[in-house]
Amino acid sequence: MKVVPSIDISGGNAVKRIRGKDGTGLVIGNPEVVARGLRSEGYTSLHIVDLDAAEGKGDNISLIERVIRLGFNEVSVGGGVRNRNRLEKLLSMGVTKVVMSTLPFSDPDLFKEVIRDVEDRVLISIDYCDKEVLIRGWSETVLNVDNAVKLVNNFQVRGVIFTYVCNEGTRRGIDPGVRDYVKEVRGERGYAGGIGSVQDLIELNSMGFDFAVIGMSLYTGVLRGVSHV
Repeated sequence: MKVVPSIDISGGNAVKRIRGKDGTGLVIGNPEVVARGLRSEGYTSLHIVDLDAAEGKGDNISLIERVIRLGFNEVSVGGGVRNRNRLEKLLSMGVTKVVMSTLPFSDPDLFKEVIRDVEDRVLISIDYCDKEVLIRGWSETVLNVDNAVKLVNNFQVRGVIFTYVCNEGTRRGIDPGVRDYVKEVRGERGYAGGIGSVQDLIELNSMGFDFAVIGMSLYTGVLRGVSHV
């Protein structure tokens, strides 16, 4: 299983929030400098989240474009991707996979239209806490995880990320209940949220995940340098 470092961007800085709350966690610095460091350490994949775009407070697209030019083999980008224009912009910049977590659940029919002909470059993220799916920068709930899993299987996308918001940024461990869902979705399977140890990664691998996204455990040094399990 591949281990993918994440860079969350807000106000032009790489940050790592706790459960997504503004003002919590770490301010890491210039995203381009952070990405260069990860690249020099041998990481070949990167997961970027534009927090400002997700929350409707602007975007960091120019910064993201500079990071993409650093030569990672794979770059996935999410945050505020809710229309065709932004999707096409990211793909034209060289983004490998675009992550969408609101539109698939708020308007499934529109989502199908937006991703038409590029389904194989789109990942759906099921962002959830207490079995409720969160959208629009984790500010609204729309349905439960069971129904979300059924819904995503109606789309011919590249894969699904399960993002456990309850433990996001805490290093308190993974959601053991995700085992019930991982084998029910098609395509690539990813996990994010709360990963705090190599044992967490080993458990995710045993569940059948293809990749795991790490943030706080990376920047606090706990899993720095771990790229596969």
